[in-house]
Amino acid sequence: MTSRILTLFTRTPLHVGAGASVGAIDQPIVRERHTGLPIIPGSSLKGVLADLWNHELLPEDDKTLRVTAREENRGERRVWVQDQVTEAAWLFGSDNDKVASAGSLSFGEARLLAFPIRSAKGSFAWITSPLLLARAAREGVSGIKPLPADLVTKLADDKALFAAHATAPLALPEIKAITATPNSTGKPGQPARLVLEDYTLTHTGNLPDGLAPALAALVTDAAHFSGNLGDRLVIVSDGMMSFFARTACEIAQHVRINDATGTASPTGLFNQENAPADTLFYAVLHATPPRSASHRDAKKTPADALAALDTKLTEVAHTIQIGGDATTGLGYCTARFAS
Repeated sequence: MTSRILTLFTRTPLHVGAGASVGAIDQPIVRERHTGLPIIPGSSLKGVLADLWNHELLPEDDKTLRVTAREENRGERRVWVQDQVTEAAWLFGSDNDKVASAGSLSFGEARLLAFPIRSAKGSFAWITSPLLLARAAREGVSGIKPLPADLVTKLADDKALFAAHATAPLALPEIKAITATPNSTGKPGQPARLVLEDYTLTHTGNLPDGLAPALAALVTDAAHFSGNLGDRLVIVSDGMMSFFARTACEIAQHVRINDATGTASPTGLFNQENAPADTLFYAVLHATPPRSASHRDAKKTPADALAALDTKLTEVAHTIQIGGDATTGLGYCTARFAS
């Protein structure tokens, strides 16, 4: 089995719906149950990537197509499938009765690695946490290492690791010590701070060496970060990471239109949650030898399967759409294999 890391960087807000309302949010996004962090299910990722082979799944020449008897007998919507084995069947599997097989590619869920959030200074920060870094290191994301233990111990919910030099775009000016005078009491200076959303975090150390370049290498769109990505990178505690990921997503209000009147329905207002643009996810893709006899005979390898997907992503300029509301611009991501 061969594995590679697929990175997903959201260009626009992303909505992969959970299908059940939570409190005031009528259409929440999918999250991990225990951490509250946004994820993209592997099934969603597989479906989107398989759709890149749509020309094979729904070819123009319907003489090569048929309907399975089971689907026809059940009266279900007719799903056209090909008699011959295709590249799509090799990679993603086929339920064709003649050549049914599992696909060579297996998809893990896309997990969060870095998340954008409002900053009182410098517009926005890009946050991550020890848990996210440890997970990414465990999965083999290139250049990512677990946060050193001495830095982890410094993190509390009111502290963070970030660049605090004189020209850092996020750091508020350092409060210097007041010199004692005959009529005043000297006070110690305070370290640099930053404000994310409504919370002030105190500088407790600098970022570990190599982390910012490693993340920049995963984001080919990094030029829009306006300068050194490390100046916008902030490591917060796991608790604050979970809190921000739960509360700082975009909430968009929508209203249903009455088809008969062309006006807003009086009971059609609903709230939709979206993961913000500039969010970085990663997913582990596994490739196995071909499951179908035809591709085994062709001596296809796991590396060939991953190379075929890489080639297809190059053909679409590494841009895919994930989740709902594609017609309104949601879910567009840059997807590419990490080096």
